Amino acid sequence: MNPEQFMISPNLTGLIFVKGADAFSFLQNIITNDLKRLETEDILHACLLTPQGKYLHDFFVRKVVGGYALACEGDERCEDLANRLRVYKLRADVTITPQFLQGDGWLNPDDQEYKIWDMNRIQKSIPDGSRDAEIGVSTLAELNLDKSAVSYTKGCYVGQELVARMHNRNLGKKHLVGVEFFETPPPYGTEIEGFGVMRSSCDHRGLILMPRDIEEQVKQGKIENAPFRLLGL
Repeated sequence: MNPEQFMISPNLTGLIFVKGADAFSFLQNIITNDLKRLETEDILHACLLTPQGKYLHDFFVRKVVGGYALACEGDERCEDLANRLRVYKLRADVTITPQFLQGDGWLNPDDQEYKIWDMNRIQKSIPDGSRDAEIGVSTLAELNLDKSAVSYTKGCYVGQELVARMHNRNLGKKHLVGVEFFETPPPYGTEIEGFGVMRSSCDHRGLILMPRDIEEQVKQGKIENAPFRLLGL
């Protein structure tokens, strides 16, 4: 795993335990990454997708006694992930048990340590779950998760066809790009004319869902009216 992509969000206040004799095969056939990597790694980043290959959840998986623990977004998002996993349970010998902290599932965005983390992950163009993804709409390529949270050798999983096709044919035409605005960033969802759609932000930094050709033109200095500078260059 690329260490720059390995940044666990402090907003992951949910925890789901998947235990039982079939825990490995159950998760392995559903999630995007390869659980076999946990034989040599402590933690694994993975996603749950729609059958059409669109983003629903991302989470971090650890081995525990009797199965696996999934660190995910809290509260309603945690319950949603648990319920979606239960849809695939059928006759599998597994139990799916969610736990989450009380509250709204989000940390105080004014906390200084949180701001430091938030600005750092924006600089690296790393999404923060539902703050940056359109649930059931975003692709992993758009979220920059198509490398860090996916195995292209493990075999089938839910939504694999679209992910593999976009990867093999290089079909991702836009993705999240970290920028630093010269003034206050616009609200989430704002269409920034000529540049893309605003996603999450912290202070003057933010993520824009930007076409790759526009990003390349900004890098080359061919667009001079950008209200931001690109980060991570």
